[in-house]
Amino acid sequence: MTAYDLIVRDATLVGDEDLEEADLAISDGKIVAIGPELEGSAGEEIDARGSQVLPGAIDAHTHFNEPGRTHWEGFATGSQALAAGGMTTYIAMPLNAYPPTCHAERFDEKLTLAEVSSLVDFALYGGPVPGNLEHLEELAERGVAGFKAFMCTTGTIDFQPADDLTLYEGMAKAVGLGLPVLVHVENKEITDELARRAVGTLRTTMRDYLDSRPVVAELEAISRAILLAEETGCSLHVVHVSTGQGINLVVAARERGVDVTCETCAHYLALTEEDAEMLGRSQSAPRRCVRGRS
Repeated sequence: MTAYDLIVRDATLVGDEDLEEADLAISDGKIVAIGPELEGSAGEEIDARGSQVLPGAIDAHTHFNEPGRTHWEGFATGSQALAAGGMTTYIAMPLNAYPPTCHAERFDEKLTLAEVSSLVDFALYGGPVPGNLEHLEELAERGVAGFKAFMCTTGTIDFQPADDLTLYEGMAKAVGLGLPVLVHVENKEITDELARRAVGTLRTTMRDYLDSRPVVAELEAISRAILLAEETGCSLHVVHVSTGQGINLVVAARERGVDVTCETCAHYLALTEEDAEMLGRSQSAPRRCVRGRS
């Protein structure tokens, strides 16, 4: 008789196309058998009659600010929230930690903390910043899932934006390492100057913040990132695109053969600028002009 670690009995299993009433057996953290009235014993059994079992979701864009800024959100609290929402795996961004994950020593430190505190599976991104491209190979050897770069000023002074040459050369290195490059796309010159003008004249409402991020800043940066990816052959992922025009740029690039994908955020789909203004009136104005948590 087969012995399992866990059997979930009489569950409604949610598949790609249909529902199935069955048992599900797990050993060594993996699903090893599915079927009605599975035979065998288990260290634990769960009666799931009347309950649905769904595949775990993957959050490929998280900011767990450990080490250094754990009070913002660390692996323990962040992974608890993910587990409660049905997430079984996440990939953590390289910035916000202090120091950021830009070379092997920092990766090792972050990995150790995640292994101690995380409740779900995880992977880590590395960061290509000016002056650290020689460390990309060692990060790849450690097992990073990819490299995350900023094209605009970041929310922390210890993770610098990638200038065009850094991004171009970083993409070329990433191709050789077989890893994607993720990019926060905003034109630095446009957003920095508009933010400087606003703060310098004490215009710090949510409306002023939105005005410091015009659509053209995103569109120009998406176009530039796609061009660099096309020239280098890099696999590019554009994070949190906020406009339909930006999506159109990605779609057009894909149609001509560029290896580019993108993502958006739930609040871009559900909230308007008027909603943001209303919410902004009830809290302090942002202390820095960086779009969202990115």
